[in-house]
Amino acid sequence: MEWMLEQVNTLGQGFAALAGRMLVESAALIGLVLLLEMVLRRSVRAALRYWLVALVLLYLLLAPFLPLSPPSPRWPAGTAAYADTTTSTAARHTNAPLPQPATGQSQTTMVEVGERPRFLTWQGTVFLAWLAGLLVLGGVLLRRTVLACRSVEASPKANLLMADILAYCRKRMGVRGPVRLRISEEGNRPMVCGLLGPVIVVPRNLVPVLGSRHLRDVLFHELAHVKRGDVWMNVAQDLLQVLYFYNPLLWVANAAIRRLRDEAADETVRDAVGYNDYSYARRLVEVAHLSRNRPSPSLSLIGVA
Repeated sequence: MEWMLEQVNTLGQGFAALAGRMLVESAALIGLVLLLEMVLRRSVRAALRYWLVALVLLYLLLAPFLPLSPPSPRWPAGTAAYADTTTSTAARHTNAPLPQPATGQSQTTMVEVGERPRFLTWQGTVFLAWLAGLLVLGGVLLRRTVLACRSVEASPKANLLMADILAYCRKRMGVRGPVRLRISEEGNRPMVCGLLGPVIVVPRNLVPVLGSRHLRDVLFHELAHVKRGDVWMNVAQDLLQVLYFYNPLLWVANAAIRRLRDEAADETVRDAVGYNDYSYARRLVEVAHLSRNRPSPSLSLIGVA
């Protein structure tokens, strides 16, 4: 038990130091990036601003592997860990004789071992709290993802008319890979999910009220997410948000990324199809208004609206 407490306290010291440093640095980085994005909002395309804010995720991914200080000589990898005090530099350059063991004593040097801790330090407590949150949120994410995938696979395929509209939209958007279209009993808004085999999901209660023009706009928008690889970024956001759930500024950055992702997808649609900005945006707002009064979505964790 005391050995476990020692290990937890040691891990807690490293975690507290790393988490504190990253919290301060990420706060400064996120604040600077969001301020810059706000300044550039009217003059720079959403796709560029999207990747600017996404640099925060790259920082959080790489920061644990980029320590700011060199390894401590107290670490096992340091030279001091293997230094022999009897042959040290100081001993070699002095004429003082080496101490000899007294008669009758063992030739083995007796090393006093410090008493093991009997309680958790605050760093160890913080580490255990983070680990518990990681396991809980990770389990929730995994469970909801599995349930969502099963729900999508159990959903019926779209009819031939909707499949033809999807084929037309894929050709206009230049999406060559296979994309499936499903009609889901759950969810309240269209979305796309699936990393290797993208699936566009349209709620069944929206299908009767969507005209062909509105359906094309919805498919154009979701195909833009597929073309841009936004589902991969969405998964990265979910994983990093589980790892850094204690950082409230990451939640703000993720919200900004999701907003910019939709704006960048709309830009991709307008570039590929040549839609008028106002008419295309108005139809998507109408679809969003229809979705607002529907049941809460269950696929939002892996979907991209």
